[in-house]
Amino acid sequence: MAVGDTNLFFNRDTKVYLAQGGVIWELPILNGYSFSQNTNSSNITLSEMSDQFGRSRRGQRVFNDSLAPAEWSFDIYARPTILSTYHRAPEEALWNSLFSSRNFVLANSTTGFGGTFTATFSGTTITLTFTGVDPSTKVSVGDAINVTGLTATTNAPNGTFVVTGVTSTTLTYVAAVAPTGTITATSGVVRSGTAASTTSQIDFSPLGSNKSALATFDLYFVLGANKVLTEGGTANYAASDATTIYRISECCVNEATMNFDVEGISTVSWSGMGKLISEVAAYDASSALQIGLASNSNMIRNRLTSAVLTGVSPTQVAKTYNITLTGGSITISNNMSFLTPESLGVVNTPLGHVTGGRSVTGSLTCYADELDNGSIELYEDMLLATTAVTNKFQLAINVGGTTAPYVQFDMGQCHLEVPSVNIDDVIGYEVNFTALPSSISGTDELNKVRYVGV
Repeated sequence: MAVGDTNLFFNRDTKVYLAQGGVIWELPILNGYSFSQNTNSSNITLSEMSDQFGRSRRGQRVFNDSLAPAEWSFDIYARPTILSTYHRAPEEALWNSLFSSRNFVLANSTTGFGGTFTATFSGTTITLTFTGVDPSTKVSVGDAINVTGLTATTNAPNGTFVVTGVTSTTLTYVAAVAPTGTITATSGVVRSGTAASTTSQIDFSPLGSNKSALATFDLYFVLGANKVLTEGGTANYAASDATTIYRISECCVNEATMNFDVEGISTVSWSGMGKLISEVAAYDASSALQIGLASNSNMIRNRLTSAVLTGVSPTQVAKTYNITLTGGSITISNNMSFLTPESLGVVNTPLGHVTGGRSVTGSLTCYADELDNGSIELYEDMLLATTAVTNKFQLAINVGGTTAPYVQFDMGQCHLEVPSVNIDDVIGYEVNFTALPSSISGTDELNKVRYVGV
């Protein structure tokens, strides 16, 4: 191959594709992406005293023990959109894999496993009895489901719930409030997975995330892809002097962070691990979904972001605080680790991931102001709340405001640290928080992540 720019690859010419369950998504990544895989090695040294001639062996040997799991990271603009009347997102499969052990299945009024079923209840426990479909092939205990179409005299048990029991004919879950009267399923549909898409929004729920392993996918980094497409090529790539294709197999999502800097456009930083990086000879991405990429109208301006902070306990903070943000972030982490064998005499490869403790943390920054129930009052109330070992705040952050497009993070019980004072040209505060579940085994740190598109 001749030396020249034809065999060089430029950052801006890369395209990234996510493949899961026969479906491919194009991920519109930003500059600053990375992927790598390192080797774990043992360094053996000698440490002995001198012989009779004053000599001492001082050599060393290095052995490759195993491949470390592959690591990847990139940023994507949050771009909720409407596709065929339903709300979607370019990174919907990533949100699903952050929260679910099952592959992404779009849940809307035309998908799911409705079939024919009857609904009964005992208190808040709802039992669906199916005809013509085996629910145990669709979901398992601990999975999140979304139920629609049920009617009752009062408190129809529709919404997102966790499966508490499943057989070949029945499925049970616990509703928030006990219904009354007779439950009927006029057009009932049960949707598996974490994503519930409607004509109003798409919600990603962590309710089914208490799993030891979550959904995996393959990532394809096609170097030189944009140049090939510009020159009239298709997304059916073949490795050549114009493209090099890397595949990261069995990827998992470890962490997602949304930063809302006042002058920026909303982005989500994604990072995770995979089993192995390999170069492949060809990849056909011509069927890849390009959700929300046709225009920039669905991009979100951070300056419009709002937050509602409502204190629940202790009594000193039981009020709603009016906080105007200057910035902030929220991070959702699975604290993943990869298991790797330790057999001698071979270079071991990673086996697979396991989840660690789930955490939802973040910080908010604001100016110090004297508004009623403003940031200064929050600071003073937190200083006075000395009897509370754990405090409780309801926190809703609307990134981009409340007019589409926007992203909402809904947290029911946040523990706030006493705000720290930021001494700058304008005095401000930084409020760090940790979202907690309602019980130690719960999954409701986040009630939902909601995308509302245009």
